[in-house]
Amino acid sequence: MGDIRSGKGLIAAVELVEDKATKKQFDPDRKIGARLMQEMSKRGVITRARMENIFYSPALVITEEQLDRMVSVTQEAVKAVTGQ
Repeated sequence: MGDIRSGKGLIAAVELVEDKATKKQFDPDRKIGARLMQEMSKRGVITRARMENIFYSPALVITEEQLDRMVSVTQEAVKAVTGQ
């Protein structure tokens, strides 16, 4: 992950990069964001993506358990898509 940004409420975005140290971007042809969004959807977590950025906007009534699941599904999907 290259950067994590947050906004009002629970709105957040995660930028994925190929190399964390140099912040080198993934090749756009790999369509990392779109593939990651598909993997997360398969696991029951709906997000949206733009390029290598994944956006989260859960309901304010989300439980801690649901937030934990969102994070673990993100980790699983990143491993499935990037191999990292």
